[in-house]
Amino acid sequence: MKKILTYIPSSDLYFFGLILFAASLPLSKFTMSLAQFVIAGNWLLEMNFRQKFRMLGQNKTALMLMSLYFLHLAGLIYTTDFTFALNDLRTKLPLLLFPFLMATSKPLSQKQINYILFFVYAATIVSSLISLCIFLGFTGKEITDIRQISPLISHIRLALLVCVSVGIACYFYVFPKHFPMQLNYQKSMQFLAVISIVWLIVFLIILESLTGMLLILSGIICFAFYQIFRVSSTYSTRIKFGLFVMLFSGGSYLALDYLMKPFQIKEQVQYETLPQKTAQGNKYTHHIDEKFTENGHYYGIFQCEEELRSAWNKRSKLSYDATDNKQQALNFTLMRYLTSHGLTKDAEGVAQLSETDIKLIEQGITNYKIPFMNPLESRAYQVYCEYQSYRDGYNASGHSLTMRLHYWQAASLIIKENFLFGVGTGDTELAFQQKYNDINSPLNKEWRHRAHNQYLTIMLTFGLPGILFFLAWLFVPCLINRKTLHPVYYAFMFVFLISMLTEDTLETQAGVSFAVFFSCLFLLNTASNNHYKPD
Repeated sequence: MKKILTYIPSSDLYFFGLILFAASLPLSKFTMSLAQFVIAGNWLLEMNFRQKFRMLGQNKTALMLMSLYFLHLAGLIYTTDFTFALNDLRTKLPLLLFPFLMATSKPLSQKQINYILFFVYAATIVSSLISLCIFLGFTGKEITDIRQISPLISHIRLALLVCVSVGIACYFYVFPKHFPMQLNYQKSMQFLAVISIVWLIVFLIILESLTGMLLILSGIICFAFYQIFRVSSTYSTRIKFGLFVMLFSGGSYLALDYLMKPFQIKEQVQYETLPQKTAQGNKYTHHIDEKFTENGHYYGIFQCEEELRSAWNKRSKLSYDATDNKQQALNFTLMRYLTSHGLTKDAEGVAQLSETDIKLIEQGITNYKIPFMNPLESRAYQVYCEYQSYRDGYNASGHSLTMRLHYWQAASLIIKENFLFGVGTGDTELAFQQKYNDINSPLNKEWRHRAHNQYLTIMLTFGLPGILFFLAWLFVPCLINRKTLHPVYYAFMFVFLISMLTEDTLETQAGVSFAVFFSCLFLLNTASNNHYKPD
């Protein structure tokens, strides 16, 4: 670290602020805010305001990047909830400040950009290792949800940074002499890059980030197709990457089939011969139309709530009618857990549970196999269960994937009613809550969120002109600077564009900062990025 710091100009407060911000992205919201104050403070100390504003006026890219904030200001004209609107404008302030400050500061050299990328990459690895320590239990923190292993920033944001860092590592592998530590051992740098790529992909699996894993897989496929169809590619290159696509796609399909197959096996049940009474003589309820299963056993049969409630309350301090530690209905968790064991949902079934089983149920574990599943199996199980629940009409509350279907439905209805101009900057939340009430949404009130799709959010907020403006905001700066774009910009842009399909990436300050920082870093410092050929 000492050797790295010797290359950083001690007098360059602006560069230091960017380095601090880069390192803070995966580690600390506080120092990320502090870094912004450092950058702004340096801007004020430099003075020369007239020259700075002249520079801004001549920078079309910066003005384009800042324009999205002005779109939100324009949305105030027809909004009604100014409290929400002002909070939204505060959240999105980096959209205005970052392009303004970076466009009116001294452009960064290629070497400085590489340092900044290195700090993003290194800090992301540090953050992932901290999460690993929590996951392995070294901190003593009890984990009931995999998202808890990312205490520093949102697990979603961390997954996006991991994907970008994979792109950064690929860049340093291809161009080892651009690695900030000026060592003579290029092979060592390339080996380090490969090891870090492997680890970051493994970490995405540990994090059970479906978005992150899909981004990596689709990124690999897109890169392979790029090599196949690139005009300058040789015949042998096309053959190699064509074979790779076939093998990779086939391997991915077999892996997916292997993960999902155990959940698709169903027990054979003769419904007409099912016992009608429990061992204690109480009546069973058999929901023969219920197709939900746990480990192949049907959830809907052998249910006797009268016995189940009494037997459970004798063994646990958590009431049968309360919620478990994951805020799920405990009776539902209990029935699913008993089903996973193939036990009846009655007093006899509860009697066969061990004390460990009781604790797992209290923690919200719905299947006795979950503690022994690897992260890929766990994520596959979660996706399959959410699919089953949605198919069978269960309440999707708390299910990250299927809740989005309800979010998108509500968003689509709002767009249909406000197609031309949207609802305005401040009325997004009001529109969603009103629409959930209008359609009598099955989601519990605490789960009635916004679109979780940035494109839909922009469309329902600003209407057709707004979404067209947003698409221009995304792609026009790229086209303006297409001849001088940094290679890592393509990795960032790919991650950013795909992430907005399943997340409101620009609706949180961390998400806005992630997007605008990389956009400004690459788009406002293109003059020094003309050549990226190996030395």
